[in-house]
Amino acid sequence: MEAGDEPYYPINDEKNGTLYVKYKALADAEGKVLFGGRLGEYKYYDVDRVIAAALERAAREI
Repeated sequence: MEAGDEPYYPINDEKNGTLYVKYKALADAEGKVLFGGRLGEYKYYDVDRVIAAALERAAREI
């Protein structure tokens, strides 16, 4: 890995907000797939919060 190639979470700015809206529209078009967590919501979560969000989502879906 070279300098500048480090993985990172998206910066909460207009560019990434617009990109998220596009990703969300594509995800919403999928009928039987649930997207969640850091990648599905395109934002940083601490582990405890991502687990809580997953449990809340599962409770709503079940």
